[in-house]
Amino acid sequence: MTDELGREAARESLKQVGEVAKRTRTMIAYRGGDVLFVVWGIIWAIGFTISQFAPRESQWAWLGLTPLGIVLTFVVLRRPPAVRAAGTDRLARRIGIMWGLLFVYVDLWLALLWPFLHPNGIAFWRHLTAVIFTAPMLAYVMMGLWLDNCMVWLGLGITALTVTGLLLLPGVFFLWLAAMGGGTLIATGLIIRRRWR
Repeated sequence: MTDELGREAARESLKQVGEVAKRTRTMIAYRGGDVLFVVWGIIWAIGFTISQFAPRESQWAWLGLTPLGIVLTFVVLRRPPAVRAAGTDRLARRIGIMWGLLFVYVDLWLALLWPFLHPNGIAFWRHLTAVIFTAPMLAYVMMGLWLDNCMVWLGLGITALTVTGLLLLPGVFFLWLAAMGGGTLIATGLIIRRRWR
């Protein structure tokens, strides 16, 4: 009898977790998550393409593209959601804060390491870019553990492709990131639009 009650409680708990994950996926899709992934995918594709073909000008391109992406993110997030579910505004804020904190920590780690780094040559910048590039992939994996296995595989796959490009395709590494990173973000936005709404 006790085992039966324990199994029933476990089934009910799993059902509730599944319902929360489904509501979260729906909230992300209707709060503009799909659009944000596409926007940042385009920004990454443009930025890394410029980094490949015009490396001297790429810092200026990124100085323009990154604030543009941040402004567009706030514009998308300020729109009223198409669907409201209980607690989704608070959850949307927390997910946004998680992404913001991720990049704050990446910047902090780079600032802490910078005195010990010796930025000489393109190889240094390729490796540094690979480190920075894999941070959001870790966030993909972590979010995927809670929301959708597809994001786990995307994060792990793009991390593997980043390392592969760094080691085997150094001459076209930034172009590789434009296609793989930008393309993955765009594909994620389309997957969210199709699967989570």
